[in-house]
Amino acid sequence: MTARAFLKAWHEAVAAKDASAMSAIIADGCELHSPVVWKPSADKAYVVHILAGVIAAIDDFAYRREWIDGDEILLEFTGTVGGKGLVGFDKITLDSEGRMTRLEVLIRPLNTLTEFAMRMREHALTFKPEAA
Repeated sequence: MTARAFLKAWHEAVAAKDASAMSAIIADGCELHSPVVWKPSADKAYVVHILAGVIAAIDDFAYRREWIDGDEILLEFTGTVGGKGLVGFDKITLDSEGRMTRLEVLIRPLNTLTEFAMRMREHALTFKPEAA
């Protein structure tokens, strides 16, 4: 699968809020580097759970730009959390089969990130209580 094919599947899964479609294009051991916690996670089921929570927590979520460089993808997104606007970036690394092996997320501004972090903490705890 090429980066373009991955992006097509990714955008469809995000638009449909379909966690199983996301899971199909995420490699086992995918690393999630979150703006909310310092330590990355490499548990695929947890990564999928968190991504499903992100889609639910951010209103009016939309990707507005993308860049591809080989197996590296950068996606710029916008949305709101609690009425506060945000801008963020997803930096995605793909393996040789076109599955996501690493996702690093950056979000600004701080006041929106703080609101987002509170919502995501509650969501994370439903899967992994030790994440607190």
